Amino acid sequence: FFFFFFPHQNFTMTKGHNNVLPNAHFRKHWHSSVWSNRGFIKSHFNQQGKKKSRLLKRKEKAASIAPRPTGGAVRPVVRCQTVKYNMRQRAGRGFTAAELKAAGISPKYAQTVGIAVDLRRRNRSQASVQENVNRLKEYKAKLVVQKDNAPLDVAQFQGVVMPVVQPPKTFESRAITAEEKSAKVFEDMRHLRGTERTIGQRLKASAAAKAKAELSKSKGKK
Repeated sequence: FFFFFFPHQNFTMTKGHNNVLPNAHFRKHWHSSVWSNRGFIKSHFNQQGKKKSRLLKRKEKAASIAPRPTGGAVRPVVRCQTVKYNMRQRAGRGFTAAELKAAGISPKYAQTVGIAVDLRRRNRSQASVQENVNRLKEYKAKLVVQKDNAPLDVAQFQGVVMPVVQPPKTFESRAITAEEKSAKVFEDMRHLRGTERTIGQRLKASAAAKAKAELSKSKGKK
């Protein structure tokens, strides 16, 4: 085994130190001349054309469903899921059988006059039932039903029918009292945390002291 050492020879790293070596890919196939590498680069120069196509499709769909509203059927007001979002309201999938029955509408007839029906949804509170029943009654009062062969004398409604509006947030404010100003919240929190941590030891020590006192008292009587 031989070992050679050259003290005057300098061993240096690359100029980029310990960084990633450059390995950029500049040979992009912009066209399909190379059939095996076709479609690598896509240029979306048809954005304006697609925008116009979507507009024409919306107009064509609105004309095909006229005189029905362009926004679709009316939907119920429901609460979002979980405790974090249950204060927010949104549009649900459809009205329940109980809500339709309270409003005097059958599920089959409701689907023919632009009312969404969801027989799987369950009502959790009477307040939500009453809110959706009032929503159905309002829609029914404004509803105009025409026969298939009758001439269209009503303008088509544009947009969502009876959109869900979030209730306004109300906040109550008051002046800070002198007792609240003088309170030391951080110290109180520390004391409460310490009490929670040592409550078991304190109760055990007090019970042991009480038992010891009773024992000494009984011995003194003897």
